[in-house]
Amino acid sequence: MVRKSVAIIGAGVSGLAAGKVLLEDGFDITIFGLQIGPMDCAPWQNIHNYLKRYANKFHLIERIRFETKIILIDKKDLKNGKLPWIVKVETASGDHETFEFDLIVVATGLFSTPEKPNFRGQNNFAGSIQHITDIKSEDQLKNKRILVIGGAKSAVDMATLATLHANYGFSRIFTYIFDPFPNVPHSAAFYFLHRVFSFVFTEITDSIANFLISKYKSDLFADEKFIPKGSIRNAHNIMRVTKEFVTMIRENRIIRKVASIDESIDKTTVRLDSGELLQADLIICATGFIETFPFLSETLTKALVRNTTRSTSDEGIDLDLYRRIIPIGIPNIAFIGLPAPLHTWMFYEVQCHWMSDYFLGRIKLPNTEKEMLEEIETTRQFIYKMFKRKSYYFQYYWLEPMEIYLRDMGVSLYRTNHWISEYFGVYRPKRLST
Repeated sequence: MVRKSVAIIGAGVSGLAAGKVLLEDGFDITIFGLQIGPMDCAPWQNIHNYLKRYANKFHLIERIRFETKIILIDKKDLKNGKLPWIVKVETASGDHETFEFDLIVVATGLFSTPEKPNFRGQNNFAGSIQHITDIKSEDQLKNKRILVIGGAKSAVDMATLATLHANYGFSRIFTYIFDPFPNVPHSAAFYFLHRVFSFVFTEITDSIANFLISKYKSDLFADEKFIPKGSIRNAHNIMRVTKEFVTMIRENRIIRKVASIDESIDKTTVRLDSGELLQADLIICATGFIETFPFLSETLTKALVRNTTRSTSDEGIDLDLYRRIIPIGIPNIAFIGLPAPLHTWMFYEVQCHWMSDYFLGRIKLPNTEKEMLEEIETTRQFIYKMFKRKSYYFQYYWLEPMEIYLRDMGVSLYRTNHWISEYFGVYRPKRLST
């Protein structure tokens, strides 16, 4: 039997996980990527080294085409599963090549296109406005008054690196958990306890948070800029900062501002929405990324978004993907790594096993496209209700979707031999081994 060929777009966490799973399941894989590894909250060197060891251990290195940019993915008839996919690439030397593959896996992840906010009078600013990914050298930061926009890990790291008069805007988003994730194979007892007694768990976790803040109160909280305004149950409220960052705040080398830029007044002056004026020579946007897929053909992109009224947003394109993996009515293509859960790496590997089973014809899909679209919309509405974000944003809802994938694959959801360890034991990756 001839092995099916697979093009995996991306050599980050999700791309390497896809390569490992598909290779073990007998597929002939080729991974396209500029380099191995993503940007992550741990030191990037550690992440990069770990992924290199991962790629070597599972014999992926020899299957990666490095420094290769995907120009186009298309096929003559998207609904015809017998036709190959056409993949056009550009190499580091500028040469163009064309390949044919039976299957496509898009694993470009969450960090595809930098997001840079716009503000009034932006053209008046004489300095440079850069995304954090544009900062390649400390020379770009020397002897400048720097304003860092953002309130997450990358903003903390950049403010620390800048060190010189870094005016740092800090903001957070707060949401609350009340409802269980839709369509999860939970027991009736689970739903009853979750709905009836959710307020009890809310009170417990919030009481713990208040106790921790009061008992271990730092002088960093003196001006109340770092005190969370929401529940500790939201992962946005939890972020560790470096010792260097704390030291620079105490030395007033980093000045915190809970505000956004309203407009640029002149060449070096920006006004915040609080009315305060700041002087800056360089504005660095640590404002995250939006998901875009510029290499997908126009025809394919349109087919992936059925409701054109919400095809794009501030967070990028929102694809219609059943189980957040496969499109409706377009066979032999899958997307891995789009959801943003807490336990990212384990979640993506479970996704990859579901995808491999789908390519092997083992996943029983709904009987109609209408049912698949209903699943997509149910999840989309739930995520928007909880987070005001698009349907990829799972955050702490990582276990529930994994159990949906396991159920689809026919794998037992009960992973231990006792109800106490089942419901109260630590959920490590080895728990999913079969």
